[in-house]
This record gives sequence, structure tokens and C-alpha cells, in this order.
Amino acid sequence: MLKSIVAVASGGPEDEALLGVSAALAARSDGVVQVIPAFPDAAADLIYYGATLGASLPEVAVERVVASERERQEKIEAAARAAASAKNAKLNVAARDLVPAIAVANAAVLADVTVFHGAAARGALNGVFAETLISTRAPCLIVNGASDAFACGAIAWDGSAQAGRAVRAALPLLQLASKVLVLRNTEDEGLDDHAASPAALAEYLARHGVKSVATHDISGDRVAPSLLEAVRAEKCDLLISGAYGRPRLYEMVLGGTTRTLVQAEAAPHLLLAH
Repeated sequence: MLKSIVAVASGGPEDEALLGVSAALAARSDGVVQVIPAFPDAAADLIYYGATLGASLPEVAVERVVASERERQEKIEAAARAAASAKNAKLNVAARDLVPAIAVANAAVLADVTVFHGAAARGALNGVFAETLISTRAPCLIVNGASDAFACGAIAWDGSAQAGRAVRAALPLLQLASKVLVLRNTEDEGLDDHAASPAALAEYLARHGVKSVATHDISGDRVAPSLLEAVRAEKCDLLISGAYGRPRLYEMVLGGTTRTLVQAEAAPHLLLAH
């Protein structure tokens, strides 16, 4: 069950979907959502540029920045209250930390899942998301849309440690699904290994009460588009995958499956683990 959920809020319009999905998940298991504000610190930027230019900062400019940050904090708190009321869930909003990435990392250590909105993970919070996923190694749920049904889940399965961690983190969501699709790339190396066997995964899932598991083969060099095409065809609202199996520098320079999945705007919810 998802008893401890961290939701990383940006102070933007996407927080409504982010907090709505997080609240719905918490309500199902009587859990708690810890909301961490992570919007950019305009005040720090203003001070930095003022110091760099050797200029003193007008008091009115500082006041406007402080007022703007207060407004974003209040928007997050209002969105959290609305989500809590709508889903009958418990949401606690923290004050914005001086370094949001550290606040998120600390909260994620004992969280079952850390939730980002896709627009924020692709944009303003990309650095915080990458730090949480890769350095903290926290399982991350990227919310793309407002659906909290999780009726169909798909698993990008290759038998890797990353994929295994993603599946274990996703078990509470897979248990909600009426259908689970195991997506296997027939061109993966080590396909004959027991760990990579869809049958072994299906057996593991069955022990945890996950039923109606089917296997779907994909092929080709363009793995991410093939995964997304299969998910859309089966109308799955969640894709579970290991993240950054190859060295991070390689992925950054040449792209990769994880990067393509995260950057895809027309994507289902994504649960990733590194």
C-alpha cells in the first residue's frame, strides 16, 4: 500500500492534477501526502544578479519577489486543501526549503513513491526530478493527466535490477489494475535469462494478487516509441519501467528510452526506478 507519498509541487496550474492523483492514491490506503514546494527561488536569483553586477537592489523589487513567492506558496496550499477535500485524503504542505532538491531527497528516503507532474519534470523541475530519481534512487511517479483509475498497467520488462525495483514500487498500483501488460523487447540481450522471462514476472505478480497478466512483444531500435504505441493501443494509463540502465552521460549525449518516455507529452502516467 502507498502509505507515504511525496508530491513535488511547482506552484503552477499542473499542481491540480498532481495533487488530485496523489490524494486519490493516499485515500485508497489511508496514507498521507507530504507536499514539497519546489518552485524556483526568484529572490535568490535577484540577489545573485545584483551582487554580480555590483548594484544595490531596489526595495520595491525585493518586495515584489517576496510577494510572488508567497503567492505561489498560497496557491500550492489552496490546491492541497481542494485535493484533500475532494478525495477525503490527508495532505500536509511544507514551507519552501532554501534548496528544494535537498528537501525532496530527504522526504523521499522514507516515501513509498515520489510524485512529479510531467510538465514540471520536463521543465522547471527537471533537475529536482533527475536528482531524486538517480541520486536518491527513489521510485518516481510522473503524472500525465488527472486520471486516478489505474485500470490497466503496462510493464517494460527486461529483467534488470532497475525494472525489478520499478515493479516492486508499483505493486500497489498494479493491484488496482484489471489488466496488466508485460512488454518485452524481442531484441534485448539476455532475453533467455530466467530473470527476463515474462513467465517469471507473471508468477511474481500472481503471488502479490496481481491477475490478468498478458505478454506483448515489441521489436526494433526505437524502443520508447514502440512502448508508447503498445500502451496506447491497449489503453493503459500507467507504464512501469526501469530508468537509465546505461551510463547517465551516454543517455544525456545520445538520448535513450528513459529520456524519450519522460519527454513524451502524450504519454500515460510513468512509474520509474533507477
